[in-house]
Amino acid sequence: MEFKFEIMTDGSARLVKAEGEEMDNLRWHAIKFMEYDETVWNDHPVTAIGEYAFYEQREMTRIHLPRSMKVIGDHAFAECRFLEQIEFPEGTERIDDYVFYNCTRLARVVLPGTLTHMGYGAFRNDSDLRDIHLYTVQGMESQINTILSDTNFELTVTFHYKDGNVSQLVFTDFFYEETANEEARQFNHKTYGSGSLYRNCISSTGIDYMKYDEIFELTIHRDEPTTVMDLALKRLSYPYELASQARRFYIDYLKSMGAQVLFYMVETKRWSLFSLLTEGEALPKEMLDAGIEFGQKNQVPEFVSMLMQYKNIHYSSMKKTFDL
Repeated sequence: MEFKFEIMTDGSARLVKAEGEEMDNLRWHAIKFMEYDETVWNDHPVTAIGEYAFYEQREMTRIHLPRSMKVIGDHAFAECRFLEQIEFPEGTERIDDYVFYNCTRLARVVLPGTLTHMGYGAFRNDSDLRDIHLYTVQGMESQINTILSDTNFELTVTFHYKDGNVSQLVFTDFFYEETANEEARQFNHKTYGSGSLYRNCISSTGIDYMKYDEIFELTIHRDEPTTVMDLALKRLSYPYELASQARRFYIDYLKSMGAQVLFYMVETKRWSLFSLLTEGEALPKEMLDAGIEFGQKNQVPEFVSMLMQYKNIHYSSMKKTFDL
C-alpha cells in the first residue's frame, strides 16, 4: 500500500491518496511511517485525510486513527463496504460531507468531544449503523442530528458528558406511507413507528429529556414490543434527567409484559436488570416460573438463581395453622 501526502500551509501533512494492494485491516500503527500515537511524515504531523483518499477500499474492516488527526475530507472512506467500526480520537474537529457514505456494514461509531463540524450525509446509507457514542457537554448534543436526520432505522446513541454522566437513548425506526385520494385530489400521509418524534427531541439547545420520556406512551402502541422493552431498559439503566414519574411508568410497562420481559432479558443477556422489576408489588408466581424454565432451557444459571431467590422470598411455603 502506497500513501501520497502533501504539506499544508501550517506545516502539517495531509494524506491525499492510498493506492496499491488491498488491505484486510487498515490500522495506522501498522503502517511503517507511524511509530507512536502521532503519525508523522518526513517530520510533518499527519492531521488530515484528503477527499476520496480511501474511496472504495472494500477490504478494509477497521480504522484506528492517530491522535494527531483533525480533519477527514469529503468522501474519504465512502463506499468502503466492509468497514465495520470507526473511533475518532479526541482532537478530531471536522468530518466533512459523505465521508462514510454507503459503508453498509458500519455498525459502531465513536465521536469525540472536540468535534465541531459534521458534514452533510456523512453517514448516509449506512444501513447497519446501530451504535453511536458521542462525547459532549449538555446543550451541545445536536451534533448528532446530522446522523439522525439521515436515518429512519433504529439507533442507540450513548451520550458521554464531560461531568461524568452518561445517557443512553434509543431512537426508534419509522417510515411514511403516502396514498393518493383521487376523489379529494390530495395525498394522505401515515406515519409508522415513533422514531420521527424522538428525533425531534434534540434541538440546537440540547436534548429535551422530558419530551423524550413523554413519547413513550405512544411508543407502546406504535412500535414492536422488543423495541419498546429495549428502550425502557436502556433509559432505566442510564437514568440521566429521568423524572421519578417517568421512571415509574417505564418500570410499570416492563412488569406488564409478564414473562416476555424475562425472556427478553435472557435473549439480550441483560438479566442483571431484573432488580428493576422488583420494586413495588411482588411479581406473579406464574411469571417467575416461566422465567425460571426459560433460563434453565437457555443455560443461564445466574438468572435462574436470581429468580428462585426472589420466588422463595415472596412465595415461601405457608405454614399450616390449626385452631385448637
